[in-house]
Amino acid sequence: MKIYLASSWKNAELVREIARQLERYGFEVDAFCRATNERYSFHWSEFVDDEKDLLKYDATSFLSDSRVQKAFQEDKHWLDWSDTVIMVQPCGNSAHLEAGYAKGQGKLLIIFAPNGFPKGEFDVMYGFADLLTDSITTVKTFLGRGGRYDKTKMSSM
Repeated sequence: MKIYLASSWKNAELVREIARQLERYGFEVDAFCRATNERYSFHWSEFVDDEKDLLKYDATSFLSDSRVQKAFQEDKHWLDWSDTVIMVQPCGNSAHLEAGYAKGQGKLLIIFAPNGFPKGEFDVMYGFADLLTDSITTVKTFLGRGGRYDKTKMSSM
């Protein structure tokens, strides 16, 4: 199974750890925050000298930069490569768009919230997910079963 991890740069170390765990379990994993010979990784700091410089850009001007276009094409490549997307919470708009794109392509979608799902924070569209969980063990079990599970038994894992 080929897994794409969608999240925020704020979670980069957590995403790397999840990738390592899933790889030890035998899965192929792409993590946006791990540059390799095969994987280009982009961070906004390559685009500007200071975070305040980001205020000079809007969505259209940001997307017109060739580095941003390269990053978009790279992420899309790995999304298309995968058969499963795990959206690691908390995350922002990009990860949510990646999750929606993946689900629209017929891929498995897992929403993983390692710190739990906070009360008062929810979204009806999370109903598209094949699994919502705060347990990496549940993620591994679900994936080990090929993305199938008995909903009556899954809650006790």
